[in-house]
Amino acid sequence: MTHKDHWQSLEDEAHHYRGEGILKRMIGNSEPCPIYIGLRQPDRTRVFILQSPKECAPLSDAIPESKGFKYEVLFTGDEVHNDFVSIILSASGQEYNDVFISIAEDLFSKLKGLQNNYEIVQTFVNRVRIWQLFFANQNPDGLSEAAQKGLYGELVFLKSYLLKEVHPDKAVRYWTGPKRRQHDFQFGPVAVEVKTSSAKKHLKLHISSEQQLDETQVEKLFLCYFSVALIENSKDTLPLLVKDIRKLLEATPLALSHFNNSLLESGYLDIHTELYSETGYSIRDSGFFIVEGDFPRIRECELRKGVGELSYTIDLDVCSSYEIDKIEFRRYLKSG
Repeated sequence: MTHKDHWQSLEDEAHHYRGEGILKRMIGNSEPCPIYIGLRQPDRTRVFILQSPKECAPLSDAIPESKGFKYEVLFTGDEVHNDFVSIILSASGQEYNDVFISIAEDLFSKLKGLQNNYEIVQTFVNRVRIWQLFFANQNPDGLSEAAQKGLYGELVFLKSYLLKEVHPDKAVRYWTGPKRRQHDFQFGPVAVEVKTSSAKKHLKLHISSEQQLDETQVEKLFLCYFSVALIENSKDTLPLLVKDIRKLLEATPLALSHFNNSLLESGYLDIHTELYSETGYSIRDSGFFIVEGDFPRIRECELRKGVGELSYTIDLDVCSSYEIDKIEFRRYLKSG
């Protein structure tokens, strides 16, 4: 039985159960730390339960209160051993039940196969903290159209350029955009900012801060742009691109794990695949520019005191003298 079947079985049972408590199913081996998913009655919010020895369990305040879910550590009376307690993660409302499926799947995938009790509990706590960041920074209902387009461009750059020139373990770590660093990609002293636009002509790129095209903190800063057409029901979608990259990373598990973490930090969840599959992309044009000299941009050091958090646009038509050949750009990747 799959986890999806377990969730459906719990939903069916909840229709006939009128009492209070948690309906649950074990999804992990009974040793060393049993894992369950469940539905809390009567509000029918989804639950993930990890049972562990008392001496390994985190404190009740180890994970601060968070949007999206609630966390508690308690003795319920049905633990597999007398010296065990239940570490319970619950959706904080039915509106978070869908995304909670992703949380449960993620937690189980990271915990299965671990044998040390302390490692299991610490891994659980670390993953929950990552999900806290997701709820703090992202929309659990999915990415906006602009965010989807931006992520698509970053992933095209990762797949078509970085993964073709450097080792996968390095390539996925060079992707720093999801961590809200100053630039989308950084490798050694070189940084790349990726912009994706669906404007049909007079290509203007939106720059969201005074830091994005500020090259003073790196030796070389490049601007990569993709001009895309949005095509309904096209096969070239964001989920397909994610699938392709995961396939490329299958032989390097650490790189694949890091990539999946970065997707989560970007706000991308597989439960939204159907939503993202409605829009396809076709790359009409692309190019690279080196940001230097009189390239049209605003640098942080040029702002007057008290001015900040600004956004602006640049017109690529006036940047032609800064464009570099793609072959030349690949040489910078190889040297990174």
